[in-house]
Order: sequence, then structure tokens, then C-alpha cells
Amino acid sequence: MARAPQTLAGRLLVSHPQLRDDHFRETVVLLHTHDAGEGALGVIINRPLGRVLGQIESTAELKPLDDVPLFEGGPVATDRLAFGGWRFPVKAEPEVRFGLDQEEAVLLARDGRFSLAAYIGYAGWSPGQLENELKMNAWVVCPFDASCAEHEGVDLWKKLLERHRPELRLEADSPENPGLN
Repeated sequence: MARAPQTLAGRLLVSHPQLRDDHFRETVVLLHTHDAGEGALGVIINRPLGRVLGQIESTAELKPLDDVPLFEGGPVATDRLAFGGWRFPVKAEPEVRFGLDQEEAVLLARDGRFSLAAYIGYAGWSPGQLENELKMNAWVVCPFDASCAEHEGVDLWKKLLERHRPELRLEADSPENPGLN
């Protein structure tokens, strides 16, 4: 039996189709940190808000961030905005950056190699909580790779399930209430 990695940081948590919690239904969470003894933190990457930062706040200092898309990052600290970004080098592991302050985000935006996003709130688990949810099959753990940039919203959730757990495809495509069909 394969041993689970010590940390899932940098990996994706894809909610199981039977996970009906409103906060995490049909979500894809990119884990920023994970330690069984400390807990886990991440952001939901497939809940775009359909707005960019410049529509909410635009100043001369933030001008390079005007086109950064806004996402619902999770149910914790929904009064806070955090920046994150990633790039997918050829033949190398993805480079993921989280918790960027405004100055770092502006530098990365000017550099142009990172895909940046702004997250309102985040997702968090207390020590052992995520491990228990994984034992209950609430999440499918997937790698974070360049193919993730090809889809967004519920489509990203479905594509990841289809690729990593094809036996869940029918369940993922089922309506929330089959009786209304």
C-alpha cells in the first residue's frame, strides 16, 4: 500500500460529488499549507466572481493589478483579500505563491510570468480535520498542473474528477435533485 505524502501543500482537493456542504460543493481547493499536526489552508480556485480588482479598487499603485480576477476563496476571513499566483514552467514543477502582499503582487504582475488571482476569504482545516475528511472520501487529491488553466468554475471540477476518478463522472453530471428531471 502506498504511503500518503507528508504534506499535500501544492496539491488540489476536489470535492466528492456527494459532498453537499454549501461552502465546498463542486469546489477545487489549492492547498497552500498542510501539516497533520498544524492543519491546512488553501483557496477555492474555481469560484470566479466575474469581476477584476480594478472594478473594486483602482489606484496608481495598484494599476498593474487592475485585471487580476477576483475569486471566492473560502468561508474563512471573508473580509480579507489575499493574492496568489502560479506559473507552469516547461518540464518543471509548478511554482505556486500565496499570501502575497500588494507590493509582491505588483512585481509579479509586471513580470508577466505568473497567473495572478485575488481571493476573498480562504479555506481552513484544524489539525487532523482534513485527514478525517480524506478518510471519509470527501475529497479527491489531484496534482496541480498546467491543464488546470484550461478550465474554470464547475467545468474545472468536472474535468478533474473525470481525469482522476472517472468512475465518479456519472455522479458529477447528475442534477442536484434528480426528481426535478
